[in-house]
Amino acid sequence: MRLPRAPELPDALVTLSRLQFLHGFVVVAVATAIWLPDPVTARPWLDIVPVLAALYLLLQTGLYFGAELARGGRTLAPAASLLLTACAATPFLPAWLSTPLMAVAVMMLFGLEKVGAVREHWPEAWLRGRKQHMQFVMVSLASVLFWLISQDNRALLNAAGG
Repeated sequence: MRLPRAPELPDALVTLSRLQFLHGFVVVAVATAIWLPDPVTARPWLDIVPVLAALYLLLQTGLYFGAELARGGRTLAPAASLLLTACAATPFLPAWLSTPLMAVAVMMLFGLEKVGAVREHWPEAWLRGRKQHMQFVMVSLASVLFWLISQDNRALLNAAGG
């Protein structure tokens, strides 16, 4: 992920962009780390990736919706409400349900960033960095989903063979 240079963004967004870069690194690291230990050790780590994705989505949705409300608009209200509900439910769901839910929510955020109210207000460098960040989050969620599928398949094969 390429960080936008300081002249491309206002000072407040430079700091936020750096924090989100760190967030992306942590999400990818945790999603990769679940493949290293045995399944019993990895299972508690599974819930961390969807929760980290939910935190990112809460921040982005709040930024975009809050900026639009400050300008007097309301076009993002339905999508923002749906995203906020999905993010709020994530910590209470099992990994097999929260991971695909967050993948759908990230795809919704991709769509939200295509709305004129967002594209016109936010700098291009910011949107480009968020697109890269969302790609990292999607790859991490896919990693968790593939881990869940592979572990379920392994359990089925062990049950059938043993």
